[in-house]
Order: sequence, then structure tokens, then C-alpha cells
Amino acid sequence: MKTITENITNSCEPLHEYWNKGGFVLCTAGEADIRINDNVFHLSKGSVFIVTPLIQIYEINPSPDFERISFVNELKVFYPVFKLIADTGIPLKVSQSPCWQLSDDEFIFAQSQYRRIEDKLSKIASSTSAEEQLILTNLINLICVESMLEVVSNHIRSFETSFESIRNSNVAYRFILSLHENYRTERTVSRYAAQANMSTGHFSAIIREATGQSPSEWISSVTTTYAKLLLEQTDKSIKEIANELNFPEQFTFRKYFKRYAGMSPTDYRSQTR
Repeated sequence: MKTITENITNSCEPLHEYWNKGGFVLCTAGEADIRINDNVFHLSKGSVFIVTPLIQIYEINPSPDFERISFVNELKVFYPVFKLIADTGIPLKVSQSPCWQLSDDEFIFAQSQYRRIEDKLSKIASSTSAEEQLILTNLINLICVESMLEVVSNHIRSFETSFESIRNSNVAYRFILSLHENYRTERTVSRYAAQANMSTGHFSAIIREATGQSPSEWISSVTTTYAKLLLEQTDKSIKEIANELNFPEQFTFRKYFKRYAGMSPTDYRSQTR
């Protein structure tokens, strides 16, 4: 997770840092426009945007003085919460309204929670005990989860949604959670449809209605994004990345990546570096 308050330069690049993550981000100064699920939201001091598997964050256009604090952590930290709420209307409500303004009390609460995280990070940095570092890391994870639940719970009370919308959203939510867990080994729509006890056609229609994208589009998008992260953030060879993503051979991975990314893995790595 981010360890400091961030001042961000202008950028329209996809924010890969939010893939396979959960939590929320709070604007503490300046302004920004952010594109989430193909809708543009305006951020100002006190604005938050939520990060969950149902939300795709594409780009951010900040003012020069834009600053944020991040309660974003690995998706596995939030998995117990995401799975707990999978059969409720909360995922749909949050995906319909992923960005909102905090009250003064909520803003103060979030800043206080962030100071607690910074305190734990400082102690981790100065500690030589692996046991103490493990405990402090788990405390940070708990603070992140607590903070997100508090911020979200106050917001969702104002929403009313139909049972059918909630049901379809929950199918999509469980699919995307499963996809983030299994994209390395399972990239067929039929397997995810079987998990939902649905025909492939009915399942695909529900996912498209709930998210605006087909299951196959989600699968290719998630797989390609993780491949991009490996190309950007590691020195692994193309063959090693292909093996990690469970492609049968390097050629198959290259062909898949070029189809969905628009260029070869080698060209993408050269361009991003």
C-alpha cells in the first residue's frame, strides 16, 4: 500500500496500481478528474473513490496541487469482507456510486486512521523483529478494512435498488472475484458460468448487463493487465511470464498479448521503460 501522502503529476495513463487491490483513496488537497467504469468523476478535498474488483479505474487528470492518501491494499486483505457482502446489495451500490464526498467528521476520521497506519509503518521500518513486523503489518491491514467499512457504511444507506439488479450484480461480483483469483489457470467463460450454475449464454447476458462488458472481455482485460504489470515491474523473461500466466508456450502468450494489448510483449516492455 502507499506509505505517504501523494502529490501526483498530470497523467492519463491507466492506473495499474489499483488492479488486484481493494480499499479507497481520499483527496486531501487540489482537484482531479478520474474515469471509473467509463464515467468521469470530479475529485476535490474530501472526495473519496472506492477500489474493488467491480470498479475499473482507467485514468486520472490531477491539478498540480492534487494530493491523496491511500487506504488501498492487496485484494487478499479485503477478501473476507468482499466475500461477506457478495450476496448483499452493497457491491452494486458501490459500483453505481464509486466516488463521493465525505462529511467533515468522516474526513477527520480517515485522516486519523491514516496517521495510525503511518505510525505502524514507522515502527515496522525501525523494528528488527520479524514477529513484531508481522503483527504490525496485520494491524495495518485491519485498519484499512475498518476504515473502508466505516466510510462505505455511511454512504450506502441512501441507495435503493431492485432485487433483480442486486441479484445480477452479485453474480457479476462473484465472477470478478473468482476471475482475479483464477485468471492464471482459468480463462474460459463456460467454467465461470458453471460456477454460477448458469448456461454460458444466460451468464454472459447477466455479466454484460451488470458491468457493461462481456465475461470474455473481462477475462482478456484482467489477464492482459496482469501481464502488463509483470512486463513493467519485473525483469522476468517473456517465457517466464508466459509460464507464470499458464500459457502452453511463449508463442501463444505473445499472440494473446498482441491481440488484446495491440503490440507484442517485447514492444510493450520497451515502450513502458
